[in-house]
Amino acid sequence: SISNSFREFIMKDLKLRSTSSIFYVLIMLSALIHPVSFMIVMYISALIVLFEYGKVLRKDPEYLDFLKRWNQDYSLFVSTEFFPIFMVTVFGLLPLIGPALNFPNIEEANVIYYIFTIVYLILYPVLLLFLISKKKIYGSYTNKAWPMFLVTVSLILLVSSPFLNIDFEKFRIYMITYLALIWGVDSAGYFIGLKFGKKKLYESVSPKKTIEGVYGSIIFTLIFGFYLSQFYKIETLIAIASSFLICFFAITGDLIQSKIKRQLKVKDFGNWIKGHGGLFDRLDSIIFSFPFFYLIIIIFENVS
Repeated sequence: SISNSFREFIMKDLKLRSTSSIFYVLIMLSALIHPVSFMIVMYISALIVLFEYGKVLRKDPEYLDFLKRWNQDYSLFVSTEFFPIFMVTVFGLLPLIGPALNFPNIEEANVIYYIFTIVYLILYPVLLLFLISKKKIYGSYTNKAWPMFLVTVSLILLVSSPFLNIDFEKFRIYMITYLALIWGVDSAGYFIGLKFGKKKLYESVSPKKTIEGVYGSIIFTLIFGFYLSQFYKIETLIAIASSFLICFFAITGDLIQSKIKRQLKVKDFGNWIKGHGGLFDRLDSIIFSFPFFYLIIIIFENVS
């Protein structure tokens, strides 16, 4: 019957989602043993994400036509994944390769990452405009590669983050907390939406995401923020507000990535996990929310 088939589909979907989630959770947590191991795992992840993005771009007829109109020999290098990979390699691995070249030291490197964070914050409203816009404006339809710039900036911050100018033990706790929040937001939204979801949040961009699912994510975030304040011994309002900001940017990031896929007319960026896409599809919430988490750590550390 239809009901039995649907139930089987849901169970299969849950099994795939759970297996893939547990797999990459274990990898990321085990990488937090040492700053270098975390950097290497994040660097490899960044390469995979950018390759997935670039591969889709190089197959998009409209985008290739755009490159031909530019008629530049270097346009493919600049406008697909090759230059972003170069950026992530140079700036993401700077804390490792910098000392060997006698530049820069950790303090100088962190100034560079602060600048990247500011650039991301300044340009983020353009992503929001891209998300809500229905018009074919330049930059969202004509040049489909521009969101990769902000993805690259976020990946640079993610790769270099173990060498943020704070104690690594403290960074490890921050990172585990952040990952728990992200995975909790995603899981609560998925399960509540699956059980109670009726009203679509943004059907033209993400048909499966529901308003009820978002409510589930928000409720989880409020509870998480409260317990976070008890754990860190900080003001409850600050902990809840910080958690809510991350929740907002995680959900928005999921929608932004879905909009990018709609622009490029693909279901997923890869096929690593059958039915759940590639690594970019799995890490979208982290990629688009991490710079804000990075900023929260900087502010919290300096204020405290």
